[in-house]
Amino acid sequence: MRLLLLAAVILAAACDRPPSPSDVKPDGKKLSVALLLAGPENDEGWNQSAFDGLQRIEKELGARVRKVGARSPSEIEQALTQAAQQRFDLVYGHGFEFNEPAARVAAQWPEVKFATSGGTKSAENLAIVEPRTFEAGYALGVLAGHLTKSKVLSSLHGEAYEPVKRTAGAFAAGARSVQPDVKILEDYLGSWEDVALAKEKALAHAAAGADVFFQNCDAAGAGVFEACRQRKALAFGCNRDQTAKAPDVIVASAVGDIPKILLELAAEVKEGRFRGGARSFGMKEQEVRVVFNEALRAKVPAEARAAVETACAAIARGDLKP
Repeated sequence: MRLLLLAAVILAAACDRPPSPSDVKPDGKKLSVALLLAGPENDEGWNQSAFDGLQRIEKELGARVRKVGARSPSEIEQALTQAAQQRFDLVYGHGFEFNEPAARVAAQWPEVKFATSGGTKSAENLAIVEPRTFEAGYALGVLAGHLTKSKVLSSLHGEAYEPVKRTAGAFAAGARSVQPDVKILEDYLGSWEDVALAKEKALAHAAAGADVFFQNCDAAGAGVFEACRQRKALAFGCNRDQTAKAPDVIVASAVGDIPKILLELAAEVKEGRFRGGARSFGMKEQEVRVVFNEALRAKVPAEARAAVETACAAIARGDLKP
């Protein structure tokens, strides 16, 4: 009986033990982070990259985390406000469309730290975080210029947000640095999830001669990859290494290390060194890169791969500005 009582006391003490010092902020409270997404966290693209970051924040920083879906402007502002009311330490809106609503809410809640992926408005408690994915988009354009036989490329994207258009423009510039007369079929779906529409558009581009496809469509990208299978074309992934999504057609992906960026931002909040304003991350910081699908290495001539590596190195040095 005495042993049972002793065990109970030890268990109770363990349950009442305060959080580890590594789990708390300077004010003694546990870090809390809310992530707002405009699409599904399992889209194998933009949104899943941020959700991966949220999971790292929970695991590596011992934070309390929450994922919130918000699509329309009214939903976004309401979700931002609710997260502030619930006193989350960091509220992160993953997308260009979150920036203006975040600026309005941040002005009302100066004690809460906010951040958005992209945008133009910042404040002392609002950071703009932008991975320069367009740098990898340029490098994939170089690769596409070497791979195309028809001199016709497809460039398909979800919605025409400025960062998306910038990446599409960089891809076109990279391709034309190799093939000045290449034809680029650029189109926007108006959706990040419409797989059928993405496939329809991709098939139309294939019918017009496209043999290499660059897509930034998130979940809808599955339609592009299926069209590439049917037409025996090659494709590129975007935002994260999408090889697993279509290992038979994706030869390389433009990757922004969004999980690492989110983790570092949360660590700033936890350690009391968060600062507002704009910051960007790219090849120079080793947080944007091109990832090849080694299973399709035979599809990429050595000179094409070398040209991509040369372009990436020049971008990282600052000698080439896509």
